[in-house]
Amino acid sequence: MEDEDFIARALSSLSSQMALANAAGGGGDGVLVDNSTLNQEIEAHAKSLVDNDIPKIESAVKSFLSLVAARSAVASEIDVLSENVKSIDEHVKLNSMEMKSALSCARTLLKGINSTVIPKRNGKGDENDESDDKNNQTNDDNQQIMNAATLIVWDRLVENEDMKPSKVLGRKSLIVTWPYIRERFRRGVESDECMDDDFSRNADNLLSSFSKELLPAIAPPQGIEKDDWIAYYTEFGSLLKKACQKDESKPDQDVDNNEDDSKLVWSHDKGVSELQQRRDRRMRRAEVLTQGEKVTEEE
Repeated sequence: MEDEDFIARALSSLSSQMALANAAGGGGDGVLVDNSTLNQEIEAHAKSLVDNDIPKIESAVKSFLSLVAARSAVASEIDVLSENVKSIDEHVKLNSMEMKSALSCARTLLKGINSTVIPKRNGKGDENDESDDKNNQTNDDNQQIMNAATLIVWDRLVENEDMKPSKVLGRKSLIVTWPYIRERFRRGVESDECMDDDFSRNADNLLSSFSKELLPAIAPPQGIEKDDWIAYYTEFGSLLKKACQKDESKPDQDVDNNEDDSKLVWSHDKGVSELQQRRDRRMRRAEVLTQGEKVTEEE
């Protein structure tokens, strides 16, 4: 009941904002839609974010914490690490992160997620609307409306003392807000002097334009090296993006025999199936090697 009341308040706020936007930009390229239809679609979208988007963010952060901690705890990499991890410097650094350090990073990650209010953009935002395809334009407009609904629900949760985004929402909400959260982390590791490196140059120009008051910096966890912290939240964001990309892919396009760490973090079963598949592959490889050794001995 409390969730339903919360969603109703969030939807009321969004409807008011959409009405004002339509009134202000009624002509030209503005998107005018039937309010009753819009409200139904928004309500269904908001309820889906709360009811159907599993696992929740907090659960995924805990799974990621377990993944990072396990990398340094297990003697063998086969059960936990995917093959591509071994060649990426950031992941190699995470392999040596102890549980205490990983826990500090997880707490700071959750702090950033649960405290980030999404600032309002001036104008239409960062979308590119120079498309000649009206169907694509309509799809983009609908996605913008749903993203706006997501942000309204998110901000209401951040402001709520009893419910926080990480406990109520999942990856479909986090992927919309992650750029803002990541920008706060980026500001926290950036020195007072301008950093002339790829890390700073690749920062989103629009996000960088927000004041420190709107997107205050979040410092790295105490006692954690800057590079380790960057590697931690960067990998978390990469796995989030990969999981959302798989959500959008068709079932017949998602045939992937490679090990995927995003399944250990964002799957409904918290990675149980993925781990079992890895163990099965290890057993099959071991059987092939054993048969090969027998053939060699017989020769």
